[in-house]
Amino acid sequence: MQKILIISNVFPLDKNPSRGCYILAQVKLLISAGYDVKVVNPLPFVPPFFQKLNEKFQGLKNLKKHKTIENIDVFHPRYLCFPGTMFPNINQKLAKRITSRIYKWIEDWNPDIVHLHSIHPLLKVGETIAKKLDVPFFITVHGWDFDVGINNKKIYNSIVKISSNISGICVVNNNHLDIARRIIKEQQSHYIPCHVDIKLKYHRTIDKFDLKNKKIKLLFPANPSRSEKNYSLFLNTVKELEKKGWEIEKDYLKNDSRKKTIQKFHWADLVLLTSKREGGPLVTKEAIFCGSRVVSTPVGDSSLWLPSNSVSQDFTSKALVKSIESALRNDVDEWNIPKHFEAGNVLKKLIELYQIN
Repeated sequence: MQKILIISNVFPLDKNPSRGCYILAQVKLLISAGYDVKVVNPLPFVPPFFQKLNEKFQGLKNLKKHKTIENIDVFHPRYLCFPGTMFPNINQKLAKRITSRIYKWIEDWNPDIVHLHSIHPLLKVGETIAKKLDVPFFITVHGWDFDVGINNKKIYNSIVKISSNISGICVVNNNHLDIARRIIKEQQSHYIPCHVDIKLKYHRTIDKFDLKNKKIKLLFPANPSRSEKNYSLFLNTVKELEKKGWEIEKDYLKNDSRKKTIQKFHWADLVLLTSKREGGPLVTKEAIFCGSRVVSTPVGDSSLWLPSNSVSQDFTSKALVKSIESALRNDVDEWNIPKHFEAGNVLKKLIELYQIN
């Protein structure tokens, strides 16, 4: 049985269950295939008011260092860091200090693979552990690192500097493959998306929409406080729809449990994604699985698989209204999720990834 140490800057917390739920889903997928997996989810020290201002930091107060989530051992070492792309070299050095605590936590449980989800600021943490234990070191990029972080010269150089120690970089959309190939060899760059982790009993088919009714339930698939999700564009689109005579009910996702999130997908006629950037996004596949249509800005992999008329090529409310009204006319059989987002196909790719080394 191979042992895999997952290191991730996000992972679900008791008071923030949506945080990194896709990482938990992948861990469970690996365990289902017989892998022995432990998770290190380092958490930054942040002032108390940060938890109220930023969703990412909610749920950190009074959190135990060691815990078990769905029978998975999780360790939350704390470290100092500056926000975003500020002082990247200092951040990576500060984060690296937690490696001694990680060694102490795993004791004689020596992983065969180290897999880091995200790059900055935990890059040196993953590399150091993999190098010391002499095991393959993989990285999965979920969005920010290649959409924002890589534009910082120091972050980019930090990756290039250790590229020879990276066994492979995985990306969750094809648009990021070119960036990965600039850093390491093409054969070490892999497209492995996040999979739809919702039980079959929650699956719903999409019904034909009654356009004459002019009533629609819209779901914003994120916490409005996250600036990159562009909630203002969502609200402006609602206003444009109302000008055209639409009666709108609206809701949004916050720090909802998976059960609550699925209930909202079932409730919605259409999920409206107005993001400025995305890795996947996984939420588009989950929404369609649960019976809701999706309209999206041209981010992540949306243009590659959603019906073309449901993806706005412009980040404007008028363009999105046009896409919404067009998408509502689509035949129900146009809303299909490609098979490569299914759990079995993602697991197959992960197994192949780990076996090539």
